[in-house]
Amino acid sequence: MAASETILLQLNSQEEARFWAKVQKALASSDDLRRPQWRGDPNPLAGHCYVASEALFHLMGGKAAGLTPHTVRVDGVVHWFLRTASGRIVDPTASQFEQKVPYHLSRGRGFLTRGPSKRARTLMGRMSV
Repeated sequence: MAASETILLQLNSQEEARFWAKVQKALASSDDLRRPQWRGDPNPLAGHCYVASEALFHLMGGKAAGLTPHTVRVDGVVHWFLRTASGRIVDPTASQFEQKVPYHLSRGRGFLTRGPSKRARTLMGRMSV
């Protein structure tokens, strides 16, 4: 079992719900971390998929934990999320979409930096996990 799955599975359902609520709360107060075209969007998760996936990738153990960043197009826009070694989807911003994300069409990718970017470090600090 990958370490990322271990982290999530060690949490009971209430703890896991609190963890994801903490992630989404940090994103909702992080308009400054969005790229300019997404700033001010009324959906608090829109435009946060890259930075949220990158932050969680590093918090959950990254490549050593069996995590792989993935992208897929949704409504013509590139959407980022993580996949565990066993195929579990870790997508902190999926609920921004009205339709189901077509994860089966995704491709594995890499982030732009080896370590957490400045934006990812900022988000990680706001999550205080």
